[in-house]
Amino acid sequence: MKKLFIFIMLCVSLCGYAQHRHFKENIDFSKYEIVDSLVLERMSIYSPFDYDDDKIINSGYGDYLIEMPHKDKMIIRKTKDNSKAIVIYNSFVFGRHKEFNIKDSERRIILWYEDDNLYCGYIYDKVFKVCKYFESR
Repeated sequence: MKKLFIFIMLCVSLCGYAQHRHFKENIDFSKYEIVDSLVLERMSIYSPFDYDDDKIINSGYGDYLIEMPHKDKMIIRKTKDNSKAIVIYNSFVFGRHKEFNIKDSERRIILWYEDDNLYCGYIYDKVFKVCKYFESR
């Protein structure tokens, strides 16, 4: 029984290693030199209900901005020319980890990635200090 358990654990670890090598992108971290920390104070939620609270901001179509349980941050690393970025840490904002293109304005930072099968990214609002992940146009 002990040998069977060890054999099963060996197979599981080999499968995990094989998936890591075949499906993980090879990212050259040396070209990402600038570390930027984006402060998160609110999070975006969907709710079919209406709220009359001063702390909740209605952003339309059932989306609301609420205060986070505790303040956190999203950490990204950018290239010197601010054309590409990778997400290092994204606490409450769940999404993919790709090499994103950057579009920066006075109001928002948009990290986006596009290939034949996928269009995704993050939108960070500098005024409300909220970030949202997207996978559609």
